[in-house]
Amino acid sequence: MRLHRNIKSTLLALSLMAMAPMGCQDILEADYRADLGPEYFSTPDGLQAGVNASYAICRYFWGSEGFAGTAVAGTDEVVRGGDGNLDYHSYTNITPQDGAIGGIWNNSYVAINNMNGVLQFGPDANMASDKKNNLLGEAKFLRAFFYFMLVQNFGDVPLSLTFNTSPNTTATRTPVKQVYEAIIKDLTEAIGQLPDKPATANGSKGKASKPAALHLLAKVYLTKGWNPNAREGNGQTDFVSAYNTAKSLIDNRATYGVDLEQDFADVFRNGNEYGKEALFVMDRNTDPVFSESGYNQGSAPDNGNKENRSNHYWVMFYTQDMPLNRGISGLTSAQQSATGKLVARDVNYGRPFRRFRPTPYTYQTFDNKDISASFNRDFDSRYDKTFQKVWLYNRPTGTAGEDGSTTNITPPTTSRGTLVKGDTALYLPGREVTEEERKKLKGVILAPSEYTVEWFPTMTKHLDPTRQHFNDPSDRPIILMRLGETYLIEAEAAFKADRLQDAADMINAIRRRAAYRTSYPTGFGMADAIQAMTITSSQVTLDLILRERTRELYGEYMRWYDLARTRTLVERVKAYNVQGAPNVKEFHMLRPIPSGTQLDLLTNKNEFPQNPGY
Repeated sequence: MRLHRNIKSTLLALSLMAMAPMGCQDILEADYRADLGPEYFSTPDGLQAGVNASYAICRYFWGSEGFAGTAVAGTDEVVRGGDGNLDYHSYTNITPQDGAIGGIWNNSYVAINNMNGVLQFGPDANMASDKKNNLLGEAKFLRAFFYFMLVQNFGDVPLSLTFNTSPNTTATRTPVKQVYEAIIKDLTEAIGQLPDKPATANGSKGKASKPAALHLLAKVYLTKGWNPNAREGNGQTDFVSAYNTAKSLIDNRATYGVDLEQDFADVFRNGNEYGKEALFVMDRNTDPVFSESGYNQGSAPDNGNKENRSNHYWVMFYTQDMPLNRGISGLTSAQQSATGKLVARDVNYGRPFRRFRPTPYTYQTFDNKDISASFNRDFDSRYDKTFQKVWLYNRPTGTAGEDGSTTNITPPTTSRGTLVKGDTALYLPGREVTEEERKKLKGVILAPSEYTVEWFPTMTKHLDPTRQHFNDPSDRPIILMRLGETYLIEAEAAFKADRLQDAADMINAIRRRAAYRTSYPTGFGMADAIQAMTITSSQVTLDLILRERTRELYGEYMRWYDLARTRTLVERVKAYNVQGAPNVKEFHMLRPIPSGTQLDLLTNKNEFPQNPGY
């Protein structure tokens, strides 16, 4: 199998010098090496360096705007906000020249080639056998991880399991079923080599471990079972394997030191990225060298393409002037037309990039109206723990703010009074409100009927109040795999294997956790919430599973993959996404093969077809 490479050995060298994502004390110290090759990979330093480099390549994905767009735009969950690229949302101008899609292809193959070198020559490294065994297990996990990324996005892809040191000008696409077989083999072997808990000194989940590999293998089996070109027969063998693999992780969570957080809010609580629910994270910290980021508005390596800007994409335009007396009657003409800025940009509320805003489907799904038309959203705590509802007035004077902002705000005066520091300036309760409710608040209330492309609830999972400057990218690790999703993988596999009670049990475990609050509204308690949240096996449908994934996993960069996996992309985009509905087609369940870095450089183009529709 010959794979075309436009990636010269110098680029490979640079990838090998990437920072190791495992904590400050483990940062890889490496200089440029002209002798990268089999000899280097067969040394302890080379073995470690190759593995480290492929972890770091994940940063080109999670945190980058292009990858974020490919992962969530053009789905039932989000539409474009007031800024950003419309192409992925509207399914227009998605071409083989697309940079973000090209990045998925190119960076995955760089990581894969690193792992091929490690796995081909690393066994010869003279080092402690247990350490070497762990590193080889990590390499198999990572190679499977990136090949899984490729097959989900592109279908048939070149499968290379040996180290390439020079460019080739010919290639062919390996059938997706064979690629899945290679992925499953790597992960199965990795599970036998990886430790029960990540081998890190600081508690980081930034390295592969047995529970992370089990989670990934379960998802691989699940995705394979849905794919008519990859599955065994009708997929039942794959679905049962997905179910058993996920169940093995859940049943042995004490052995692996993982479990569901009691409170959904704690899953993404700042500082808890290595918590008991996390299985695998894209590691970062406040060291700009380690995190490959620019801080305090400083420059970043690689034009910032490896920064984590997830803290910006989901933030609404809370700094924009808005009507101060909306929904209030009996006012003077001056009061009726009064507008003003209620909140200034600060580190707590984020930089308002407004790339992604929820669809009406998303709001309705958090209301649980699919469970019961009379469902009380207060029974499910996840809306309140996923979206921001309150912005406080943060500029009591016209001088520089306490967080370093020099934006001046004249204290706004509404018909209800003048705001002072600590007042609720902006409130988005997520429901319609009466005029009487509006009159009780000095600040402004925005109800769902008043949302716009600029004003909508900010999704809070990726906010980072610890960064140095309010325009900085995040230094928080990004959780890529967590046990909450493992339960939903098992539920989906059980549903497809016609084990509806098992599916309901897994969904109910997640919904019981969602019922937990530290305090409850007057009139009901936890027992009432759990009872209302519990579903029966007769309620388990694919629609319910997908909606439960929205409630649990919204904003975690999975949705396009969910809809492509379940073959529901076109159906659900047409039903729930006004921007994507006119143009989405069946062929959009795969991405175009990149032209400039792949197709255009081949000498056997007739043997390497583009995906249909592109």
